[in-house]
Amino acid sequence: MEANSSSNPGVNISTPSTTQSTTDSAINTNAGNGKGGKASKVWEHYTKLENDTKCKCNYCSKVYAYHSRFIGTRTLWNHLAACTAYADRKVDLKQKTLVFEDNTTGGGSNLVAISCSKEDIRKACIEMIIIDELPFSFVEKEGFRKFMSKACPKLDRFSRRTVARDVYQLYLNEKNNLKKVFARNKYRVCITTDCWTSIQNLNYMVITAHFIDDEWQLHKRILNFCQIDDHKGDTIGKLIESCLLEWGIDRVFTITVDNASSNDLVISYLKKKLNNWGGLVLNGDYLHVRCCAHIINLIVTEGLKEMNNSVSSIRNAVKYVRSSPARLVRFRKCVEHEKLDSKRIVVMDVPTRWNSTYLMLESALVYQKAFERLEDDDGFYRSYFEEKEGGKKRIGPPEHIDWVNASVLNNFLENFYEITKKFSASLFVTSHLYFHEMHSIESNLKGLIVSDDSYFNAMAKKMKEKYDKYWGSLNTLNKLLIVAVVLDPRYKLSFVKFCFEELYDENVVCELIKVIKGLLSSLYDFYTNNNSRCDSGSQNQSVNAVICPSELEKKSDIIDYRLAKVAKLSKWKKKQLEEDGVELKNEVDKYLLDDCENCFDDSFDLLNWWKVNGGKYKVLSNIAKDILSIPISTVASESAFSTGGRILDPFRASLSPKMVESLICGQNWLCSSRIAVEEDTSSVEDMAFYESITSDNKNGFFQKPNPINPTRPNPQSCGLGRVGLKNVMGWVGLNFFNPFYMRVGSGWLSTRPNPTRAHPYIKVRVLVKLEV
Repeated sequence: MEANSSSNPGVNISTPSTTQSTTDSAINTNAGNGKGGKASKVWEHYTKLENDTKCKCNYCSKVYAYHSRFIGTRTLWNHLAACTAYADRKVDLKQKTLVFEDNTTGGGSNLVAISCSKEDIRKACIEMIIIDELPFSFVEKEGFRKFMSKACPKLDRFSRRTVARDVYQLYLNEKNNLKKVFARNKYRVCITTDCWTSIQNLNYMVITAHFIDDEWQLHKRILNFCQIDDHKGDTIGKLIESCLLEWGIDRVFTITVDNASSNDLVISYLKKKLNNWGGLVLNGDYLHVRCCAHIINLIVTEGLKEMNNSVSSIRNAVKYVRSSPARLVRFRKCVEHEKLDSKRIVVMDVPTRWNSTYLMLESALVYQKAFERLEDDDGFYRSYFEEKEGGKKRIGPPEHIDWVNASVLNNFLENFYEITKKFSASLFVTSHLYFHEMHSIESNLKGLIVSDDSYFNAMAKKMKEKYDKYWGSLNTLNKLLIVAVVLDPRYKLSFVKFCFEELYDENVVCELIKVIKGLLSSLYDFYTNNNSRCDSGSQNQSVNAVICPSELEKKSDIIDYRLAKVAKLSKWKKKQLEEDGVELKNEVDKYLLDDCENCFDDSFDLLNWWKVNGGKYKVLSNIAKDILSIPISTVASESAFSTGGRILDPFRASLSPKMVESLICGQNWLCSSRIAVEEDTSSVEDMAFYESITSDNKNGFFQKPNPINPTRPNPQSCGLGRVGLKNVMGWVGLNFFNPFYMRVGSGWLSTRPNPTRAHPYIKVRVLVKLEV
């Protein structure tokens, strides 16, 4: 029997529901069996197996059953449309796929519908190269191309030169987006900067901006990683000025730098320029912030100059163990014999870096018994200390008193090590930590100075001299860092007074507290008059403002009942405060008189507290937003040099300075969290979004599940009756025990019918969450 049928001209996944009928396919199959008909073009992609009862895909080798009379080619066409190994298949760019996406706000993952295009894949590849610091030639490697030929055969190959162009273009796009954020929100930023010499013998300078957004999230953004001619103060200052002008930033709160003498010239130059722009707070008197981590390094290094023989003997013992593999094996046997349950490795220190000395002592103290056993079991160990080094006999081996001294010194250095780690953090606020640690350091040094141990006594005196040079008085430190702890609702001004009373006389304490409270009041007055981000109405109105009836009468002869009631309550409140002997002049007084939060709560979130209480302290919250964003170390900028050192390795030293900036800035911007901004949503955009929701009904709102892959909806759709915007109400024809999928925007919602209903139509009510 012969029948005419039109064969498919090709595979098109964009209209998967348009396939040959079973009868038509069967006729084509019969024709392929030699019965005189025209064979279906699907057989160009399949090979028949096992006496013409099965066939295999020529691309992915999947096997399907077929029969010339009962099983047509519809299944074969459907597979070919979805076969990822078939390079010439046509992909519907509008078709979306259900995938699990990590939830950025919490744990777990969300099921979302995404679309995939060659442009998206290529952009993701460029972002991977930037984030993972891969060489541009990575895309030309055989392994990558082999992987992409399987994962995305439709993606065109591209060279390292194309990657370089795409990296620079992505950098420009991200830079423009960030510029728009700064221009729209007018953040008052805190700056950190530092200089570095690369493997190319080129000088680079990094400038990083720190700020807190409208959702009280701390952000750091590298603005520039550019080449600089020298490290002179004027050169650095002019380059920072040029950077701020390029970015349109004129509101600078502080600049954190290390203690190089040239940085004093930098601050003087920028203070003059920024004052002309009108972007400084209190005329820039508190613009300069010295890197606290660098000051701690200077303090401890000064003290370790008085290092005694105990540390030298332990250093020589560690050097012996690490000098050869055979000695290390003998040491490990001593560890096993002493049954020391530790997998740590003894480390050598760099004498000029005190933190490495702390790590050496910490690791060596764990193996004290192993070192003592090594002295008994290894004859070469004692003879090693009989040798001369630099014309002098080596100090050691360490004795019991040496281990005791090392333990005391290790505990002393541990405090500074932990403080340095706190100061070096850049992902959370640190300015409110400064006063706590400063008070702790001064208390410890004063205690050691009066101790009986001559070694620690001399060491503490040296350290106290260096401490007093930078932090000895309010004139030598930035008082904003003390205001920061006052703005911590767990402590406030009473805690500052309590700590000062432990160190100074009563008269000195009263003077210091007066200075700190005066600075906070000056900041309040400045922000009240100049901060455009504050609500103007609340800025000019004091907390205990009273609405007098006489003033109301001047405005209108008829007094609104509600206004009269407010005036009455305000007058009563003022009288009550006068009776209590308390006068609240502004938000500062109100904040300081409110109860403190629990200082023992380790889970306390300082930024979240100000976010919640921002409406209560409108002006003070803006002060807190700027002060809490102050970085007290330059580690945020120095970390960019670590990235630069990995990017500019000996194999990539030919990168131009502009390309290096693109890679380092791009990595920082891509890895940083999104900046929350307050935007007014246009009503036109709302209408367009709502129309996109309702227009989905035209193509079918409900769809049957795919029997092969339930996570991928079947393109065949059912009808829908009525659709609303926020409440979707519809009547859907369902088979009793089969789940269905409803498409809402770009997502899918699974619905199950109720088998207890007698009617095959089930009413479905869905609440749609509109995210604008």
